[in-house]
Amino acid sequence: MTTAALSQIIGTAVIDDGFRSALLANPRGALAQFNLEAKELSDIASFRATTIEQFAERLIVWMNDHEPEWS
Repeated sequence: MTTAALSQIIGTAVIDDGFRSALLANPRGALAQFNLEAKELSDIASFRATTIEQFAERLIVWMNDHEPEWS
Protein backbone atom coordinates (compact mmCIF):
# COMPACT_ATOMS: atom_id res chain seq x y z
CA MET A 1 0.00 0.00 0.00
CA THR A 2 1.17 3.50 -0.74
CA THR A 3 0.57 6.83 0.92
CA ALA A 4 -1.46 7.77 -2.15
CA ALA A 5 -3.81 4.81 -1.66
CA LEU A 6 -4.31 5.63 2.00
CA SER A 7 -4.89 9.27 1.11
CA GLN A 8 -7.49 8.13 -1.42
CA ILE A 9 -9.48 6.47 1.38
CA ILE A 10 -9.55 9.71 3.38
CA GLY A 11 -10.14 11.84 0.29
CA THR A 12 -13.08 9.69 -0.75
CA ALA A 13 -14.51 9.90 2.76
CA VAL A 14 -14.24 13.69 2.75
CA ILE A 15 -16.09 14.21 -0.54
CA ASP A 16 -18.52 11.27 -0.57
CA ASP A 17 -21.14 11.34 2.19
CA GLY A 18 -22.30 7.80 1.44
CA PHE A 19 -18.79 6.36 1.58
CA ARG A 20 -18.02 8.30 4.76
CA SER A 21 -21.13 6.93 6.47
CA ALA A 22 -20.32 3.40 5.30
CA LEU A 23 -16.70 3.73 6.42
CA LEU A 24 -17.74 4.70 9.92
CA ALA A 25 -20.55 2.13 10.16
CA ASN A 26 -18.98 -0.83 8.32
CA PRO A 27 -15.31 -0.19 7.59
CA ARG A 28 -14.62 -3.64 6.15
CA GLY A 29 -17.41 -3.30 3.60
CA ALA A 30 -16.51 0.27 2.69
CA LEU A 31 -12.84 -0.57 2.23
CA ALA A 32 -13.54 -3.53 -0.07
CA GLN A 33 -13.28 -1.25 -3.11
CA PHE A 34 -9.67 -0.39 -2.33
CA ASN A 35 -6.69 -2.56 -3.17
CA LEU A 36 -5.72 -3.49 0.39
CA GLU A 37 -3.81 -6.55 1.48
CA ALA A 38 -5.68 -8.81 3.93
CA LYS A 39 -3.68 -7.60 6.96
CA GLU A 40 -4.12 -3.95 6.00
CA LEU A 41 -7.85 -4.45 5.55
CA SER A 42 -8.13 -6.23 8.87
CA ASP A 43 -6.13 -3.57 10.71
CA ILE A 44 -7.88 -0.58 9.18
CA ALA A 45 -11.35 -2.14 9.42
CA SER A 46 -10.78 -2.58 13.15
CA PHE A 47 -10.67 1.19 13.71
CA ARG A 48 -13.60 2.40 15.78
CA ALA A 49 -14.50 6.00 15.06
CA THR A 50 -17.65 8.06 15.08
CA THR A 51 -16.25 10.89 12.95
CA ILE A 52 -14.01 11.02 9.90
CA GLU A 53 -11.56 13.05 11.96
CA GLN A 54 -11.24 10.19 14.47
CA PHE A 55 -10.82 7.70 11.64
CA ALA A 56 -8.13 9.85 10.00
CA GLU A 57 -6.27 10.16 13.30
CA ARG A 58 -6.28 6.39 13.74
CA LEU A 59 -5.16 5.91 10.14
CA ILE A 60 -2.24 8.32 10.63
CA VAL A 61 -1.12 6.48 13.78
CA TRP A 62 -1.44 3.15 11.94
CA MET A 63 0.52 4.52 8.98
CA ASN A 64 3.32 5.73 11.24
CA ASP A 65 3.46 2.35 12.99
CA HIS A 66 3.56 0.42 9.70
CA GLU A 67 5.52 2.75 7.43
CA PRO A 68 8.48 0.41 6.84
CA GLU A 69 6.06 -2.27 5.65
CA TRP A 70 4.53 -0.28 2.82
CA SER A 71 6.73 2.71 2.01
